[in-house]
Amino acid sequence: MSHFIESLESRTLLSASSTEAATLLADVKQVKATSVTVRADMKLAAAAATASLRQITADLKSSTTSANRATNAALLKAVKVADATDLAKLKADQTALLAVGASLSAKSAADAKALLLHPTNTTLQAKVTADLSALSTEPAAKLATFHDDTQSNPIQTPLDNLIAANQSNTALVTDAGDFGGSGTLATAFANLTTAVANFIDTLSSLSTDVTTTTTGTTLPNMVGTFTGQVTDGTHNQGLPSNWTLNITTEAGDGTFSGTLTTTSNGNTQSQTANVSGSVTANGSFSLTVTDPTTQQSGGSMTGTLSGTTLSGTFNDGIGGGGSFTLTKQ
Repeated sequence: MSHFIESLESRTLLSASSTEAATLLADVKQVKATSVTVRADMKLAAAAATASLRQITADLKSSTTSANRATNAALLKAVKVADATDLAKLKADQTALLAVGASLSAKSAADAKALLLHPTNTTLQAKVTADLSALSTEPAAKLATFHDDTQSNPIQTPLDNLIAANQSNTALVTDAGDFGGSGTLATAFANLTTAVANFIDTLSSLSTDVTTTTTGTTLPNMVGTFTGQVTDGTHNQGLPSNWTLNITTEAGDGTFSGTLTTTSNGNTQSQTANVSGSVTANGSFSLTVTDPTTQQSGGSMTGTLSGTTLSGTFNDGIGGGGSFTLTKQ
């Protein structure tokens, strides 16, 4: 019978988390799709740079003479070296950014999906927390490097030097302007920048959905009667008291209320107080105890719901406290 009940509980949990799992899968697919766009736009930007450089080389011929041939050749070489260096940096930046994004997206989604099935597993909770930290810092660091390299524009100075030495060559000046920040090449790099921004946005969306698995939309059911024996220092002559925690209501946001009855002195003395508190998706809960007559605080409890067991620590409000374990009846 117990195996049958566990099977039903697993199916219920799987059903409750299926929507979140599907969202995580969609996020990872979107990360992959935007990374493909980034790679494609990087290739287009590189091709546009090569085409512009080829055009500048052709334009330069009309203003090259025997007197300035060596100078123009050196100036053009400087432009080509700067272009090759710039593209190599940007390609390396793109590769690093996409690699860390792909790795983190796959790992964080897998850990989050596992946490959906086992929301009280502290090892998985720690993994997801580490994933969220990495998602917020590692891609940002790679993006900063990419941004700095796109803004450095190492080709501008050698390009200006080439133009200055050939000011009468209007075709060269026009096409060099395209290379320097306007026209087809500028458009290609603007598209690349947009694609990278979209890639970062997909990682941000994934991070948001991974966070949802830690805060949860499916909350543990606290409603029920939990009982156990608890020792509170020297209270009741150091003997355990019988506790009955009866949670009668739980709202959609995880807040709950009920009563706590403690029985001591051989079950001859009994006290009942009101309790109210809240529970999170990972099973962590806290509650306060209130005297129903005076409405004054009578202590507090914090702990974790794991299956049918509540465990944690308590403060009795008068300087005492300890640990407790209560089992759902």
